[in-house]
Amino acid sequence: ERVVLIKFESKKAAPFVMQSQIAEQILTMAGHGGRVEGSISGVAISEAIARLEKSLAEQPAIPNASTDEEEKDSISLEARVAPLREMLRHALQIDSYVMWRPE
Repeated sequence: ERVVLIKFESKKAAPFVMQSQIAEQILTMAGHGGRVEGSISGVAISEAIARLEKSLAEQPAIPNASTDEEEKDSISLEARVAPLREMLRHALQIDSYVMWRPE
């Protein structure tokens, strides 16, 4: 199965790319799942940030019983969400947008 990359872009922010399955999970958490291409602007940005924060807060804590080998492979959801959350916050501050599409 081919890995699809989703590119996120916003004004005056560095673009970043993420695998589509991870992007889909995070976009769903933000209330914008189901589309590999889209954008968020205006009041929808505040809503997306709030939904992301709420979803993160509701995630079960990861038990510390994992082996070192597993830990290397698993990046926390918090870390995966961080780039999009920062881009959304920045877009909100400058009254801009965030858009995403397949790379």
